[in-house]
Amino acid sequence: MKKIILIPAFVGVLGVGAVIGSTTLLTGDAEEKKVLTMQEIEKKALAVVNGTVADIEFDQNRYRSIYEVEVHTETEEYDLKFDAFTGKLLKQKKELRDSDDMNDYSTTSTNKTAKITKEQAIEKALTKVKGTVTKIKLDDGIYEIEIKNGQYEYEIDVDSSTGDILWFEQDIED
Repeated sequence: MKKIILIPAFVGVLGVGAVIGSTTLLTGDAEEKKVLTMQEIEKKALAVVNGTVADIEFDQNRYRSIYEVEVHTETEEYDLKFDAFTGKLLKQKKELRDSDDMNDYSTTSTNKTAKITKEQAIEKALTKVKGTVTKIKLDDGIYEIEIKNGQYEYEIDVDSSTGDILWFEQDIED
């Protein structure tokens, strides 16, 4: 009778120990790795392609954390993917820009009229809501910024010439 009671108790203790041990290993690894900043990734992208960064987006799933960066030159558009922890270039795709693309995003007109930097736009957005910036894009003189904080995702538009917040939206992430 004592053996029947001791065996399940022993198995239970082993199971709990295994769960605690694996949790410690997982959190230990996660704490050691640090995600690179958008500014660090932007520098890496510009080292690969001499152009203008049009869009940076942080994407995270169960298996990998990456930055997707779009860089424009006068005639080409590059889509780059970087490992968010190491900064290693994972994928590079190049397309020729047609006249519509060049009209939508002109490196000479849109960025030269921007009076505030991406960093200043991010700083302004973070005064409205705290969190982690997951995307920033300059489009038609407006910085489109996405910020994640827990289960909430925020979209904030900042005017690139005045620094004013033009749009603010809060969503609950699915």
